[in-house]
Amino acid sequence: MGENGYLDNRKHSSNTLEFLKSMAHNYKGEKNYIEKQAVSDDNVITANGTATLEFAKEIMLYLNAKPANKINEWYKFHKVGFYQK
Repeated sequence: MGENGYLDNRKHSSNTLEFLKSMAHNYKGEKNYIEKQAVSDDNVITANGTATLEFAKEIMLYLNAKPANKINEWYKFHKVGFYQK
């Protein structure tokens, strides 16, 4: 996506900015890079390699699969587990 310009004009994430630049030599979206697990902008959702849960959450929010508060409850349950200190 970075190599082909799809990230140039929308907010996005990746493993790191340096990684993205090293893998996509035509990448020009530095001003829109956000250091975050997952980012949704302009009908595109990006995430780093360790953010499967955050990626799924952003997809469900985008699709309005359930009310946002229910999706956030689902995310919190799976992120921190059933037992909390």
